[in-house]
Amino acid sequence: MAVPVVAVETFSTGAPTPFFQFHGRAPVSSTDLFTYDVAKDGNRFLGNRYVKPDVIPPLTVVLNSTTSAK
Repeated sequence: MAVPVVAVETFSTGAPTPFFQFHGRAPVSSTDLFTYDVAKDGNRFLGNRYVKPDVIPPLTVVLNSTTSAK
């Protein structure tokens, strides 16, 4: 949300309006509260969102890789 602010003689605010719409990714853990941050320079919002890949590569799991084959 964005709120217009006037701070000349007294401090007053206007009505809140939506700033932007963002569909972030699902949290990974209970401590994963935010899927966005503000850039160090303060000029951008950085969002971590899920992007579905066109192709999902297979996952290869190697067990006992240090054992020698006989």
